[in-house]
Amino acid sequence: MIEVLQALNKWERKDFDYGSVDCCQFAGFVVKDLTGKDYLADFNYNSEKDAEAIINGFGDLEDTAATVLGSPTEDIRSLRDGCPVIVKLLAYEVMGIKLGKEAVCLVKKGMIRIPEEYIASGWDIWPQ
Repeated sequence: MIEVLQALNKWERKDFDYGSVDCCQFAGFVVKDLTGKDYLADFNYNSEKDAEAIINGFGDLEDTAATVLGSPTEDIRSLRDGCPVIVKLLAYEVMGIKLGKEAVCLVKKGMIRIPEEYIASGWDIWPQ
């Protein structure tokens, strides 16, 4: 967990901005810091409209993430700290990372922690 907390502390707090400071960029930053792999290299967008067009082109946020992360795990509770996750809240989805029994996500108002039961999907990025 220490590596995950260190990665979280490296994230610079800036105003929310699609394409540089959004939920996917946040999760991608943490995963890259932990693994050295940049899963977002092929995704370029500069607005909410551009982000929605990419996501809609694949179906939904989970389908979009699966294009680079592979199939999500069947057992959300088995995910280790730092793994990318998707949280479903009412009418929208948010990407974040797993930390303990929560997801840490970046939304327009800042970072939030969301209980594990709202995690809809996730990917184990750690080598077995």
